[in-house]
Amino acid sequence: MTTTSEKDFEEPVAKVYPPSFCNWRMLVAVMVITEVSVILSGLGRDGFPGWAWVSASSLYAQWMALFCASGLCLTSGWTGRMSNHGAWIGSWLIALVLAMVFSFAAWLAAAISLPGMIGDPIGLFVLKSVFAVGLVSVVFFRYLVIRARWRAELIAQADARVQALQARIRPHFLFNSLNTIASLIPEEPENAEAATLDLADIFRGSMRRADQLIPLADELLLARQYLAMEKRRLGERLEIDWRVEDLPPGASVLPLMLQPLLENAVGHGIQSDPAGGKISLYGRAEADQVVITIGNPITPEGPAAGGHGMAIKNIRERLALAFGSRASLFTSQDKEQFFAVLSLPHVEHSDH
Repeated sequence: MTTTSEKDFEEPVAKVYPPSFCNWRMLVAVMVITEVSVILSGLGRDGFPGWAWVSASSLYAQWMALFCASGLCLTSGWTGRMSNHGAWIGSWLIALVLAMVFSFAAWLAAAISLPGMIGDPIGLFVLKSVFAVGLVSVVFFRYLVIRARWRAELIAQADARVQALQARIRPHFLFNSLNTIASLIPEEPENAEAATLDLADIFRGSMRRADQLIPLADELLLARQYLAMEKRRLGERLEIDWRVEDLPPGASVLPLMLQPLLENAVGHGIQSDPAGGKISLYGRAEADQVVITIGNPITPEGPAAGGHGMAIKNIRERLALAFGSRASLFTSQDKEQFFAVLSLPHVEHSDH
């Protein structure tokens, strides 16, 4: 039986470890799959077996599932030191041992307090319980492996898209920034030094992992430094309306959420118009959400939405991966302005 499980898990679990069974979401998932298994088992007994059987079986199965999940939580430090497929097989074997212990104790308790309630002898009862746990856990672990690999692939794709976006942004932004710094050196050396430091911070920030959450204050600082670089280059053509006093600085955000939107706003709303215009960025906390709005003028050539497509699509995909339906990025425009509205769940950032 162990040999079969090794073959089953060896390929899918490459670079994927079992998740923690110490959080409530995983416990809820365990309880749900346990209840589904009980109902399916009952339906296989010539139709619906009755509420008495479902209630008793659910009570027994749920307690055994929580007992096994708690054991996997306590032993996660030990299995975490194994190889990836070894961790899965070790977790599966631990679940079997815990099921055997729990079912043995349950049979003895029933025999003492409620004689005759369990019709099966102790050996058969324990064997049935262990077999059920082994079968359900194989299916559940397989699902967890597939989900983890799918999520890792999405993260890799998001990283690749961010890198592609950065590769498109960096050459012309770096060229413009270096020209700006060179022009400042003769007459404004202190401003040139500040511009150099801002440029270094911007590129350092762009090297963060695409899925690693950072405090909103860090992202706002990077956005502010980017606008400062563009202000040095464009001068009076670029006006900035910066209102972030109502934003929670410790909220968790993905890196490079704002800078690509601001780059689009400058490129499509200011740079192509000789008269320039105003870039606005303002935000607020609304209940359990953080809302940030970026606005830029629409140039005489036409709507700005077409030029924003790549950055907006990339950010939407990253938001969906990190926050699911709790985050969104909407765009709208009127005759004069284009707006990008970013909405994120208000979760305080933690370094741990």
